[in-house]
Amino acid sequence: MNDFREKTEKIGGVTLDYTLYSGRDLYCDGAVEEELLEIAQTTPAERFDEVIRDRLDWPTLYHLSSIRGNIVDWLPLTGQEKVLEIGAGPGAITGTLAKKAKEVTCVELSQVRSLINAYRNRDADNICIRVGNFEDIEPVLPTDYDYVFLIGVLEYAESYLHTDQDPFVRELSIIRRHLKPGGRIVVAIENRLGMKYFAGSREDHSARYYDGIENYPREKNVARTFSRPALERILQESGNGQYSFYYPYPDYKFMSALYSDERLPSESELNENLRNFDQDRLLVFDEKKAFGGVIADGLFPQFSNSFLVVTGPSLPVVYCKYSNDRAPQYRIRTMQTRGENGDIVTKTPMSDAAAAHIRRLLDSCRRLTERYAGSGLMIAPCESDGDAAVFPMIPGVSLERMLDERLMRDDIDAFFALLEEYRSRVGCREETAFADQDMIFSNILVDGESWTAIDYEWAAEEAHSAQEMLLRSLHVYFLEDEKRRRRLLSHMTMNELYARLGADVDEAMHSIAREKAFQDGITKGQLSLGDLRAVLGKKVIVPAEIAAEEEGAASGQAAQAKNLATVQVYFDTGKGYSEEESFFVDEPYQGEGMITFHVDLPAEARRLRIDPALCPCVVLLHSMRLNGQTLAAGDKLMKTNGSREKDGSLFFTTFDPSMEWDAEKLRRKAGARGDKLRVSFTIQMAGIPATMAASLSEREKR
Repeated sequence: MNDFREKTEKIGGVTLDYTLYSGRDLYCDGAVEEELLEIAQTTPAERFDEVIRDRLDWPTLYHLSSIRGNIVDWLPLTGQEKVLEIGAGPGAITGTLAKKAKEVTCVELSQVRSLINAYRNRDADNICIRVGNFEDIEPVLPTDYDYVFLIGVLEYAESYLHTDQDPFVRELSIIRRHLKPGGRIVVAIENRLGMKYFAGSREDHSARYYDGIENYPREKNVARTFSRPALERILQESGNGQYSFYYPYPDYKFMSALYSDERLPSESELNENLRNFDQDRLLVFDEKKAFGGVIADGLFPQFSNSFLVVTGPSLPVVYCKYSNDRAPQYRIRTMQTRGENGDIVTKTPMSDAAAAHIRRLLDSCRRLTERYAGSGLMIAPCESDGDAAVFPMIPGVSLERMLDERLMRDDIDAFFALLEEYRSRVGCREETAFADQDMIFSNILVDGESWTAIDYEWAAEEAHSAQEMLLRSLHVYFLEDEKRRRRLLSHMTMNELYARLGADVDEAMHSIAREKAFQDGITKGQLSLGDLRAVLGKKVIVPAEIAAEEEGAASGQAAQAKNLATVQVYFDTGKGYSEEESFFVDEPYQGEGMITFHVDLPAEARRLRIDPALCPCVVLLHSMRLNGQTLAAGDKLMKTNGSREKDGSLFFTTFDPSMEWDAEKLRRKAGARGDKLRVSFTIQMAGIPATMAASLSEREKR
């Protein structure tokens, strides 16, 4: 480490300024920071995704993921701006700012974090990191910044500012003095009343349930977040009376979409609600359904999980969506902005490798326009703007929304009439060896008799029949919101559904397999945030299930017998386990707690979980077969929350026993990659009295 005889240090093109550093780091995350420093010193930033995939832990994901930069990437900077980043930490945001601005000054209290920042961004030559306490450094900062950034920082003002005033008002008042005329402050912060906290996520800073909702009842708090009205009061009292609110989703840490008061989300867009990478959470209710209610009532701005506030004159950005957890060659940003002649949509590559992907849109526009000329389907026009592709904002309502409306009012004939019209329009010249297989319902806008395809990112040199496109679109439609499938299946079986569409189960399964291959082609081994949540995420605890467990434990042997005879199967298709993607085994027991049952593994399933009972038990996996062939040592591929005994049995002291397998590994074992896979189990179970299980559980903890 630096001994501070020198006041500055250069790491690559980055300058570290220790002039006002005390020589002590007053906060630290421990040994992990030294590990991150070594990674930053030895690993190029473009390989950080590999490091995240190999280490699979929260600090590495949080500090090294390039997705963290999304929160500032959308800002329309010209490259001439002078910006200040307060609380820069290990530089997850700094690198993005350095690519967009002329000059970046960071203020960071920790030397170790500043070194991580410098090493990871050493190829930049426009970064200066001032190490030390903000109160010491602030008086010498210039007063002509175009932007000042507080990303996850304002909430800590109470701990780093010494003042008799409201520290949050004081912080923004001080910062305002360092802006040039027309300059802006950008604040990213959690919403104290964010939907996820009501649903059971712990408060991010205190790790306590409902801490923010209860308005931080303890005298001393690590940090404090605010509701929208409270944050507006702070802005106004600090002299920042002109501001715009944006709503990062699912939150500002790993933002995939940014909404505004001009463009709020629809319920079907909010599919990323389980993001508890670092701590267990409750699941009191379905956040997506709850969001649907508040969206319908115009209350989403009050319940957004995070806020992003930009002071000063309003910006032209209305909406932004990121697709950068894909393979590098497909990482893009889609942005809606106000223009002189109406709103426009711009698609921009987020890596050099993705530039070719954007350029292909121009050719795809031309060829699809030729294919559908004179048909009932128009193609949204596309123009080039440097590396970006620009589209006009097309009026209309999405076909997805129209289908939802008909389904929710149980007008099934009208629902199928829309499906048939879709098939007719997209199927024009279906023999053409150039098609856009991603003409899903959300990518079709309907304005009276006019139907327009607005996104043809995945058009390619292959033919797709109208039937194939319909089945794939219907599959995606159901995947995005399971209640759609349930609603439709209240009127008919899946076989009846396929029959009405002139299809059969084999065609449907083929469509599902093709969709999985399509998604695998987009990610090319890259783990999405949903995948990472499934792999390294903490427990999701459903209180209703806990209550059922406790009731079962209290009701004696009859309840235990019932719970012991309950086997539940879960699939994870990339959204985590849920009741919607599960079923109960209805096979009869063969005596002595023995049961044989089969699981037809969907092609899109990534993990398979078997909950053998709803009570403490001993389980023996007698056999496991893949497409009829015995899998030797299937238990070796299994993860479990029970203890393994020498005789091969599993000992569960929990009311939620589980056994889990990686679906892809099972497919490889069966040689069934991309095909249907039947997994057969024979297991034997015996119950353990609840009082004994509790005693044994306590002994294990000791």
